[in-house]
Amino acid sequence: RYSTIHDLCCDIWREIFEYFEITDLFITFASVTIAADQVLFDDNNRFFSRGLTLGVDIKDLPKHISLNRIISLTLHDTFCLNIIEHCIERRSLKLISVIQWVTDIVRNIPQTNTKLNQLTVITPTIRSLPELLTTVLSVSSLRRLEIRTDELAKSFPVSTLRAAQSEIKQFIIDSGSTVDWNDLSSSLPAFDCIRLLSIGLIDRCQKSISSCIFQKIHTLSLGLLEVSFNWIIQLVAKIPCLAKLKLSGLVDADGFVVNQRWICLFESSLTLLRIFVNISLEQSEESYHCEKIQAPLRALSLSLICDCDNNDCNLYDGNARQWWYLRGTITKH
Repeated sequence: RYSTIHDLCCDIWREIFEYFEITDLFITFASVTIAADQVLFDDNNRFFSRGLTLGVDIKDLPKHISLNRIISLTLHDTFCLNIIEHCIERRSLKLISVIQWVTDIVRNIPQTNTKLNQLTVITPTIRSLPELLTTVLSVSSLRRLEIRTDELAKSFPVSTLRAAQSEIKQFIIDSGSTVDWNDLSSSLPAFDCIRLLSIGLIDRCQKSISSCIFQKIHTLSLGLLEVSFNWIIQLVAKIPCLAKLKLSGLVDADGFVVNQRWICLFESSLTLLRIFVNISLEQSEESYHCEKIQAPLRALSLSLICDCDNNDCNLYDGNARQWWYLRGTITKH
């Protein structure tokens, strides 16, 4: 006897539906079989907890989707339906478009909605970060803010945010442009409750740190672009509650590999417990194989490896230079 689609039981349909987006489920499978409908329209199903994404390929929203059960919502500006106000249970909102559209959407979020605690903004260009943050801070229920952009203005206005104190605990900013620590810090006085701060790209052109408003930071993640080790020591010393430091990116050798000063970070911060390292640097192939360099790093649980399989080595003054990777976790003893 051959089985047909009508022979599939509810448990099989549940397994099948795990591989589809919400909109695809209701567009493709509604009214296909009785068993499929039993799963789709069951009030206890968990499909809505996966999140709803509305973009360029969605022209009409299936009528069977219960917007008041959506917990996570992703919107592109090409989707015109005004649905945010109907998603009363949403906890997470992701907005993908130009900055003007994003700010318009955020301004129209009902102030009565107190369940939205995560906001992600993905936009090509940000000319004024303080202006965007002023708008975002109007949503008082936010606890996590993530901003991803290709281009961020090199400097911020001198004026600081004119907004109420924020309860945001996690702030992630990932940009194709570098961020100046002092500019960022001076522009965010309302963010003094942050416990996790992640900056995607910070470069060597950092000034001396006069103060740090982020007094409650527990975890700090930095994407480095040839930042000096001395500057990192300065920064760590200014953050009184720092427990975890995560460093990634491209660095010079001094402090990180040659004359390494990792222990100085623990001496600068009595609360620092762990340093997570995932950095790269470029140097002559034979430079770092010696035990004089390798042994102290191993003692810190760090691994320094040369990418010997990389055929794209560069030549400087006739000497081949290759990529080296320093990885590991340093724990305070």
